[in-house]
Amino acid sequence: MEQPTTPDMQQLQEKLIEQLKSEFGALQDQRHNWESMWQDIGELTIPARADFNTHRAKGENRRSRIFDSTPVRSLTRFASGLHNMLVPSTIPWFIISTQNREASKDRDISLWLEQAQLYVQDNFNRPSTNFHPAIHEYMQDLGAFGTGVMMILDRPGEGPYYLTIPLYDCYLAINDLGRVDTLYRLYEHTAKELLDAFGPEPLPESVLGALEKNNAFKRFECINVIKPTKHINLPVPMQMPYVSIFWLRSENKILSIRGFNEQPFICSRWDRNSMETYGRGPGNEALSDIRMLNEMEKTFLKALQKAVDPPLMVPDDGFISPIRTTPGGINYFRAGMTKDDRIVPMPTPQRIDYAEAKMAKVRQSIQQSFYLDMLELPGPTAEDGDVMRFTATEIAARQRDRLSILGPIVSRQEIEMLGPMIERTMSVLSRGGLLPPPPPAIMQQQMKLEYQNPVSVAMRSGELSSVSQLMQFMVPFAQIDPNVIRRFNTGKLAELGAEILRVPPSVLKTEEELQMEIMQEQQMMQEQQMMQQQMAMAQTEETLSKAEANRASAEATLLGAGEPI
Repeated sequence: MEQPTTPDMQQLQEKLIEQLKSEFGALQDQRHNWESMWQDIGELTIPARADFNTHRAKGENRRSRIFDSTPVRSLTRFASGLHNMLVPSTIPWFIISTQNREASKDRDISLWLEQAQLYVQDNFNRPSTNFHPAIHEYMQDLGAFGTGVMMILDRPGEGPYYLTIPLYDCYLAINDLGRVDTLYRLYEHTAKELLDAFGPEPLPESVLGALEKNNAFKRFECINVIKPTKHINLPVPMQMPYVSIFWLRSENKILSIRGFNEQPFICSRWDRNSMETYGRGPGNEALSDIRMLNEMEKTFLKALQKAVDPPLMVPDDGFISPIRTTPGGINYFRAGMTKDDRIVPMPTPQRIDYAEAKMAKVRQSIQQSFYLDMLELPGPTAEDGDVMRFTATEIAARQRDRLSILGPIVSRQEIEMLGPMIERTMSVLSRGGLLPPPPPAIMQQQMKLEYQNPVSVAMRSGELSSVSQLMQFMVPFAQIDPNVIRRFNTGKLAELGAEILRVPPSVLKTEEELQMEIMQEQQMMQEQQMMQQQMAMAQTEETLSKAEANRASAEATLLGAGEPI
């Protein structure tokens, strides 16, 4: 919005800037201790996002510290595995229901919830929303640094747009419940981008001057502040619970103040100390192994070079120092010291196999730190390196056992990432008229989200398995006493199976539809029985009439023959 220019408003704006400066300085101090560790993790696992305390030019080589790519590949595989487990693009991964279980049984409500889920799912899968590229970057930040941040923008008429913000741009604060509710984002905009975003009215003279001088790509330092409205003194009234302030820091000017009905960004932590704002991820856990592996690989390469191109010993009148142990180095020794004074390789005793064995263990440790043994298809390898074969049942059992370990970790992502993301997406779609109109009965109901991922399915599949095992156990007894099967409530079993397997409501019949169908079948059976009875009666009457006719014919024949009856 365009900022007022009256003296009072100008004074209020200056006070707001002073408050923002003070808060930003405090957040910078709180984040300072994390930056060196994040920089180290970034340079060794995801160099493209390692700009915490070292800013490199675009296109500059960022892999000078990497001698072994196992950590880089492990992080990419971790992000892909978590992506496909939590938010797969091919199958539904969440269900929208109501807190009131009885209300969910209402046909109109259940069908609308299913339809709304399909609309939201289709929105996530549309390429124009940028969801899947953004969530993959988010998972990489989560795996490397333990904290991910994503903006969910509202594009009028088009719906949500997802944009992952690099952690090096973000300064965070939490509320009394430990949830992140404040974001300061420090980054740069070009003069052209500022004009596109805000128009010419609020821009200062320095930005307009750059545009007039055809210097549209001159960069200006900006800070976008998003926080609860109640925690900030605004120069204009704001009724919405969240406010976004765009502050052109290089010019000390507020360009925009905008309100939101819900928090427009999501932020989750992989693991968190209750006294800390930022999270810790697999990258933190594997950092010591990653450092060791790169140092070992560097030494290993030197050993290989010496083995392939060893330093030489060359006879001379006297020994000339220093000794050159580099690959291909030449060292002179006194002639006559050896039998035939030949040029020979310098003895460099090495056990390369020891280094290979140790590095293999460190690589495996790094992969386990990124949970690759749980996220990817299980199956140990034989001594020759070949994957041992298992049946589908054995693989499913192994996967279920491993995924149960991830339950508590996945639960944090459901609370901090998936829930707020779906709620924000539904709000944006609803305000844009991109959801079907809800039935009146749902207006008083509170929504509930349930997540369908391999972890949740693995944890609940035990219920279905126990029922199946009980039925298999009872089958032999049913051959002795058929009444045993009547102990099962087949209708409840069907409902339980549909709930665990997340069957869409439209696939199942309602209780009223089922009872109506049963009544119709009973009515049809009664009508068929009545028709069969009528047909039987008609056949009986026809048989009796034929018998009576035969009797009358026989009597007439006897009378014609003159014989007494």
